[in-house]
Amino acid sequence: MRLFITIVCVFISCHISSKNCLTTVYYLDSASTVLYSETISVDDEKPSPIIQLLHKKQKLNKRITAAVLAFPFPFGIVGLHRIYLGTKPYVPVAYIASLGGVFGLLPLIDFFVITFDKNFDQYRDNGKVFMWIKE
Repeated sequence: MRLFITIVCVFISCHISSKNCLTTVYYLDSASTVLYSETISVDDEKPSPIIQLLHKKQKLNKRITAAVLAFPFPFGIVGLHRIYLGTKPYVPVAYIASLGGVFGLLPLIDFFVITFDKNFDQYRDNGKVFMWIKE
């Protein structure tokens, strides 16, 4: 399997009369073939489109990593996903003391919640054992 290097090229086209800019990001492989492109609208007050794109990709990668770590076997039963998301020290101890979150039930629920909930940020630095319960 060949490993392709993705090159990101950015072209900015601004209208002089407005403060909004449209930025098109092209994803190219090593043969300079366009894999896909996306257009981003940018204000002068927001960070650059490259920074926005990197934050978006980083957030997606964090969600995927947390979901993998939440899968009950082998990582979820010791609460490794909760350590990765930044929680209180007693939460992983509660997972271990309850025999892997009641035989893997809590990490399995965590896995589905992390995977399918749209608001992922509410689970970061969450100190509750049942992190998906809203107050």
